[in-house]
Amino acid sequence: MQKKDILDQLKRKRVVTMKELTASFGVSRAYINQLMHELRQEGQVILVGKTNRASYVLATNKQDLRAAKKRINRVSFKLMNSGLSEEVILKRLEQETGIFIDVTETVRQIVRYAFTEMLNNAIDHSHSKDILVECRRSTSAISFAIRDHGIGMFNNVREKMRLPGNLSAIQQILKGKTTTNPKEHSGQGVFFTSKMADVFIVDSYEKQLLINNLLPDIFVLERKNLKGTRVSFSIHLSSSRTSKEVFEKFSGGEDGDFAFNKTQISVKLYQFGTDLLSRSEAKRVTMGLENFQEIELDFKNVATIGQGFADEIFRVWQQRYPSTKLRATHANENVAFMIRRASGNVVS
Repeated sequence: MQKKDILDQLKRKRVVTMKELTASFGVSRAYINQLMHELRQEGQVILVGKTNRASYVLATNKQDLRAAKKRINRVSFKLMNSGLSEEVILKRLEQETGIFIDVTETVRQIVRYAFTEMLNNAIDHSHSKDILVECRRSTSAISFAIRDHGIGMFNNVREKMRLPGNLSAIQQILKGKTTTNPKEHSGQGVFFTSKMADVFIVDSYEKQLLINNLLPDIFVLERKNLKGTRVSFSIHLSSSRTSKEVFEKFSGGEDGDFAFNKTQISVKLYQFGTDLLSRSEAKRVTMGLENFQEIELDFKNVATIGQGFADEIFRVWQQRYPSTKLRATHANENVAFMIRRASGNVVS
């Protein structure tokens, strides 16, 4: 039996599995594997799917290739974290599955960006020996999860930035421009991915960060201990969100360079109970914000702030960085009164 015999069978049957080939030719699976590997390397045959769902199609038969790929709408890879490339894994998803077939270009761009950014984070920062990647397409959405068994996203930021706890690490991550390796990374990946998703979740050790942009709202929850990090992302196939509008919302300036210079802070994540009273709490909110030119402080679900808290942000910090535009949104009557008393800008 030679490679020509396999190609002839593919021309007749159009789609074949490894089991069918070994049964037809009465040879070992290892020998068939060797021949199929050579045919794939030559570009004559394409493998669709993996393990017991894998099938082979002639590379020239676009119609059968499309039909075979459409049947593969869920896939998982266990990857060794050595010489790993996020672009190579994305290419496998696009070539070997139907997850991206007939998806709008705007949703495709968002998933491509989010997937490569989150997988790259796991490759470069987790110190995990292996990484598990899962990707799924349902009738309504595309979702993926990337799991490692490393140091943990929140632990890593907390240790490198010498923060008091993992909640403080989460607060810094959500500001953007937070990275444990500034020479290689800008710290923008998690920030922009979280803004592009319908739902974005980071589970790491005892904390879960859940961002639901459909509500919209952000939650930090206690969870059962999970060693490492699991990042989950989902977006509806009908989403009208675009990566361009997300980037533009948090970039740009008078010089038109479209640099990442705007951020949005959910102030409720800094409170214990419903009140924010002290200057020390305000200093945690403003930590690292000098890197931005425009800042929105979202006071949704914040009942009260103290005079010291308002004064530290809207007078002291603002005087220190007068060129930064600082504005408060979703403030109730009591919060708005304290902000205005400190000469702050409240947007109704």
